[in-house]
Amino acid sequence: MKLALRVRCVADTPMDYASSGVDIDAEGAAIASLIGSLSGSVRQPGTRGAPIPLPGGFGGIIEFGDSRLALATDGVGSKLQLANSLGRYEGVGIDCVAMNVNDLLCVGAEPLAFVDYIAVPATDPATHAVIGSSLAEASRRARITLAGGETATLPGIVTELDLSGTALGWFPAGGAITGERLEAGDVVIGLPSSGVHSNGYTLLRAVVEKSGLSLTDAAPFDSEHAGRVIEGAGEAGASLGEVLLNPTRIYVDPIIDLIDACRDGSGPCASEDLKAIAHITGGGLSNLLRLHDSLGWHISDPLPVPPEFGWIAEVGPVENLEMHKVFNMGMGMCLAVSEDVVDSVEEWLAARLSGSRRVGVVTDEGHRVTHADSDVVFEHY
Repeated sequence: MKLALRVRCVADTPMDYASSGVDIDAEGAAIASLIGSLSGSVRQPGTRGAPIPLPGGFGGIIEFGDSRLALATDGVGSKLQLANSLGRYEGVGIDCVAMNVNDLLCVGAEPLAFVDYIAVPATDPATHAVIGSSLAEASRRARITLAGGETATLPGIVTELDLSGTALGWFPAGGAITGERLEAGDVVIGLPSSGVHSNGYTLLRAVVEKSGLSLTDAAPFDSEHAGRVIEGAGEAGASLGEVLLNPTRIYVDPIIDLIDACRDGSGPCASEDLKAIAHITGGGLSNLLRLHDSLGWHISDPLPVPPEFGWIAEVGPVENLEMHKVFNMGMGMCLAVSEDVVDSVEEWLAARLSGSRRVGVVTDEGHRVTHADSDVVFEHY
């Protein structure tokens, strides 16, 4: 099956992330080099702060008595360049918190607190006030404490506002969700995204530039999608910029509620039936390969693709494999659960986040991701 956003264009050379300025494969190699140069922790096993290895994990885990603490750090990235150009910062705090707390969920950690870092070429109290309100709203959605932060004025080093942060999470010892118990036949349930979220904006901005449209122009597609809300859009409809700046969905509700309910016996399954959780960010579906070192994944019935992705693919043009490598394509998070509980978990999630449903299975046919579109195959993250 080929997705509706399939583009074939002979006259135009297809655009990709690397030609726009970000090479995901080179970035992965650089990160591996960085990790390879790091020394081991001075904290020894059995002591507070000692590291707990989690190969491929979405967050770092450390010991803390009978508990485990998880840490994640990330920023908004070049989505901020759209926000800077429009002077619209109402959603960027939500993006920053989301990119961090959603990673914590993937190890089964409940997000507790967040600290932010803002770098600017010059201070602007009005802008900081808007970002502060955005961070406060993000903290409400993520059910966390905004525990502090830092603002740095760096003329000559930064030319535009940049925002990043770090989140702290917790789970009981033995309660990690790591993917190690995955087995062929487990079922994948997808949770819908709110749009582009916060990845792929270097390529996206190149597509916008090529389109010749202004970010303040009306969106050149029907922005309605599965009942989602475009935050900040007026009664006249959403502009292109408003669609592309729609904040990243925060999945604390319902994921933490599901984990807690399964731990205390009131949920739709036992804790051991929650096998793995993945945040579909940079790298797209290849993120699934981080969860197990030998099993594979087949996405047989993907979630509906929001219209902005079809527009990006057409205008670029951007080939379908590249679209699924760079963007979430409508699925922001996914869970792998035991086959015999999938009906109850699917029903539980769909009642709390409309559009959540099963999308595929775990396979023993090699360490790769395959898809309903036969062109979409990933063999490494």
